[in-house]
Amino acid sequence: MSVPDLSLQHQLVSTLFKWPKNAAEWDAYRLSKEQLEFFEEFGYLANVKLLDEEQIKSLQSELTEIMDPSHPRHELFYEFHTNESTDPESTVFHALGAWRVTDGYHDILWNPAFVMAASQLFGNAAVRFWHDQLFYKPPYNGGVVAWHQDYSYWTRTGPIQHLTCWMGLDDVNTENGCLYYVPGAIVGDY
Repeated sequence: MSVPDLSLQHQLVSTLFKWPKNAAEWDAYRLSKEQLEFFEEFGYLANVKLLDEEQIKSLQSELTEIMDPSHPRHELFYEFHTNESTDPESTVFHALGAWRVTDGYHDILWNPAFVMAASQLFGNAAVRFWHDQLFYKPPYNGGVVAWHQDYSYWTRTGPIQHLTCWMGLDDVNTENGCLYYVPGAIVGDY
């Protein structure tokens, strides 16, 4: 039996996010001039609130479900690795294509906070989705994703015309392995 592929849906499919109806509602998601200037200077922007607590809990629940290889929509993942770590004492769950599998991960692409920020960072241009990627590193035995530069994998545009958006579903800090950016590492034309 074939299961529905959510990539065929080009609008919100759940109630996790609310699509703005007018310019005033969109303004609630607009980045400030200072945030845009910071991005322009340093090549990244942190602490943009993309999810509320209810949305995070919903996505955490969906993640728990889709990490199971017997999930009914498992076949829709482009890639699925229960453990991509080379260290048997560590775990790094890694999957691509969750937007095809669950309502919440599908609808992140239509999250107005994400759409507005991405559009502004592109100079108020249209936003086009490339792909999604899940990394899950459980407490106390989570593996490492090594330092890398995303642009080295995605050299399809020049100058750079893509963004990576990282959303944590748990609190992160230097003690538990947060994401680091190298300021200025991608500023300029390539």
